[in-house]
Amino acid sequence: MKNLFIIVMFLCCYQISSQTINFNNVNSNNVLNLINSGNQQSLINSSKTAVIQVGNNNHTSIVDKSKKSDLLVRQTGDFNNTQIFNANRELENQQKVNVQGNNNYIDITGNNSNSKEMEINIRGNDKMIFVRHY
Repeated sequence: MKNLFIIVMFLCCYQISSQTINFNNVNSNNVLNLINSGNQQSLINSSKTAVIQVGNNNHTSIVDKSKKSDLLVRQTGDFNNTQIFNANRELENQQKVNVQGNNNYIDITGNNSNSKEMEINIRGNDKMIFVRHY
């Protein structure tokens, strides 16, 4: 629980320092204009990584060297382990990993154009997935 609090606080601080949109003025009529406006380029072109873990003894390790990434790892349960290693600096990386259960292991190494928007969903216990792509 302490780790979850630290992660949430880190993500909140990161988001607060990077926001340049006044959300009090955002509605369904102007949201696309705000996203496409010129002063949002630094926010749009930046990389984002979010790790959400609910449970005990979960572990995530991410090494991502891509030029732009939007990674999401969500683990719900106990004793889950997710490893992501991407050394390809040329491609964008927009992978999502959703794990619901206990004692699951995911190992993703590499990145190519086929996997740039890959999404892995696991529901159950004691599952193991290895993904290798170059």
